[in-house]
Amino acid sequence: MPFRTALSLASIFIVCLTLASWATPIPDRIVPARRVPYPDTRSQSGKIASIGDAPFSLEVMQGQERKTIEFLVDGNTQVQGKLEVGSQATVEYRLADGKNNIAIRVVVAPATGLKTR
Repeated sequence: MPFRTALSLASIFIVCLTLASWATPIPDRIVPARRVPYPDTRSQSGKIASIGDAPFSLEVMQGQERKTIEFLVDGNTQVQGKLEVGSQATVEYRLADGKNNIAIRVVVAPATGLKTR
């Protein structure tokens, strides 16, 4: 009988030790840092001016003047929200060929529906 008790206690101890070691978080130095696919990304916020099949335009304020910037949407673009004209959006993008702005991530805030005077 004492042999079974000792064996049971040892088994419970091993199970508890195993569960405790699995529950500890992995140190940061072991987990590789998340890679950013495009290191030369930029960001712009403004109001959506127009929407096409692949491109959409964002109206931004630079200083005292309004400027319209066109962004291309491809299969890798992540869109959070619905692209609607008049909605506020923040676009993270990269330059392709030195002139095309390829949207990487678009976060859209819905239009409020309130008119300003």
